[in-house]
Amino acid sequence: MPDRIAESADRIDPQTSKEVAKAIGERLRTDLRPEEPELPFRLQMLLQQLSAQDAHG
Repeated sequence: MPDRIAESADRIDPQTSKEVAKAIGERLRTDLRPEEPELPFRLQMLLQQLSAQDAHG
């Protein structure tokens, strides 16, 4: 079965990708409070998954 994420990533033009990353950054800045000492558990898990994918990719 083809990797759907890789396929869809190939279809996003650079400008759209840049805008999506900017929007995600803005959302994280508003959702995460700087006074909190660590990231929410769910975000920690997602970052670990990304790290694992990068290590294997």
